[in-house]
Amino acid sequence: MERKIWVLGHRNPDTDSICSAIAYAALKKALGKNAVPGRLGTLNRETAYVLDCFGVEAPALVADVYPRVTDMLRREIPDCSPETTLQEAGRLMRDIGIKTLPVVDGQRRLKGLLTTGDLAHYLLVELGLETVTGGFRTREILDTAVSVLMKTEGIISFQDDDMVDQVKKVMLETRYRNYPVVDEHNRLLGLVARYDLLALKRKPLILVDHNERSQSVAGIEQAEILEIIDHHRLGDVQTGEPLFFRCEPVGSTCTIIGSIYKQQGIEPSPEIAGLLCAGILSDTVLFKSPTCTARDRQMAAMLKGRAAVELESFGRAMFRAGSALADRPARELLQEDFKEFQIGDLRIGVGQVEALGIDGLVDVKRSLLCEMNDWVEKQGYDLVLMMLTDIIQEGTEILVAGEDSFVSEAFGQKVTDGFLFLPGVMSRKKQIIPQLARRAMLK
Repeated sequence: MERKIWVLGHRNPDTDSICSAIAYAALKKALGKNAVPGRLGTLNRETAYVLDCFGVEAPALVADVYPRVTDMLRREIPDCSPETTLQEAGRLMRDIGIKTLPVVDGQRRLKGLLTTGDLAHYLLVELGLETVTGGFRTREILDTAVSVLMKTEGIISFQDDDMVDQVKKVMLETRYRNYPVVDEHNRLLGLVARYDLLALKRKPLILVDHNERSQSVAGIEQAEILEIIDHHRLGDVQTGEPLFFRCEPVGSTCTIIGSIYKQQGIEPSPEIAGLLCAGILSDTVLFKSPTCTARDRQMAAMLKGRAAVELESFGRAMFRAGSALADRPARELLQEDFKEFQIGDLRIGVGQVEALGIDGLVDVKRSLLCEMNDWVEKQGYDLVLMMLTDIIQEGTEILVAGEDSFVSEAFGQKVTDGFLFLPGVMSRKKQIIPQLARRAMLK
């Protein structure tokens, strides 16, 4: 079977990231690829609501894509029991062409190892002790149980989730021919050898809704990136091979993926059409974001019939499910859609939540500022911003921790007690980051 291809959005995933990963994996699967969507964090409430609406299962959580023992494991290997005779074991090793035979009990727990070297040495010694080698003595030796000869002490074994980098070090230090791989109950899973390292293939990935390493999965530098589908600025993901890269100035990655469905002549299922609509509505903030384009509106209009949704009412219900700001911990709000940027010499983090109204919430804002200042002090950020975007007022209140004078100069308005309201500002990508970048260039 073809290797599994992970389709991954960014860390702290939002609705567009999750929905585009699911939709693009479904498209690749329809085209005959073994593509599987993954997520790089906890679902936010808005996205959970969307998946529940369309009865779609959340993607699996992917902690990292570092190569592990399981990626080079030879599972189809023979084994034997401690009662197996040396003759049976020798024939098995000869017929299969292996030099190391694991010995397991009835529950496949590893009990020892038998190698061709051990077997040859034993037979030579035992047969060499007899002045005249009679048939009886030969039979006695060949009928000896493997348990007499197998190695039980000092066996170096690995578990299937051990990282290859660590395993490689052990192999170079010990230089055995084969190493058993076991699970947490010491049950045999297979064997690995030094030459398996040479045949090891990197995990294939498709990135959606991002192209910056700081926002991507841990271990990306050791993976094989096949494609990137995005609508953000050009980032710093580097590859050793050519790849398919599609980045377009639209409001949502789901818009691009909807276009690819159309170009491939494949109609999305009602569920996938619903997810694509949700991603577009979320990232364009009900078409009110300055990042929204005519293509976003056209794609949502084309998909809504297939998804059986009314865009305005569904979008409002989606945002309502995701807000409820007063009921949520400050850290959860800050982490929900938080992205890190290196702008000039500054390490900047920007979070954002959208809500149908942000009036009041004094305690929430104080708690957020407290958490943000803690991040500046303990996590090494020069600046942390939190965008509270009001869909009704069509503006954003920005909470500022760190270099507030830098923010005041970037937006031409004074930050007062950690707060700044920017009417008409809805987009982090188009209205916040570019302003900060321009100010950094003048610094």
